[in-house]
Amino acid sequence: MGILLLFGVVVTAMARREHGSAAMIGMVGCILLLLGLLFNIFRSYVLFPQMSSSMGIETTITVTNLVSLLFDAGGTALLIWAVVARRKPSQPAQPPQGPGWPQQPPYPQQPYQQQQQPGWQNPQQPPYGQGQ
Repeated sequence: MGILLLFGVVVTAMARREHGSAAMIGMVGCILLLLGLLFNIFRSYVLFPQMSSSMGIETTITVTNLVSLLFDAGGTALLIWAVVARRKPSQPAQPPQGPGWPQQPPYPQQPYQQQQQPGWQNPQQPPYGQGQ
């Protein structure tokens, strides 16, 4: 599980530029779940034996389970939030820029003009008010 969560942190960190805050929320969720996993390991080997002798086994189980629940619920909630979070709008692909590439605007700046077939001429329209 730890390897999977570390992979999630790395992948979301790499996706920050494309997905913005959604990737950051996902990364924080993975980190929180990883901290919860580390807490559970710490609880099993160090905390549980120390606390159970001083507080009693029932209280120790209740307290450590609540802390573990907070890590798991918080991390899962952040991952769900990251899935539904609004992402940055996608940018259109830009042509390469540099000294060797011609600099052209992405769209024509002139208004649309109707193209005519060779040899074809539009008939002349008489001016208004004449020919009556």
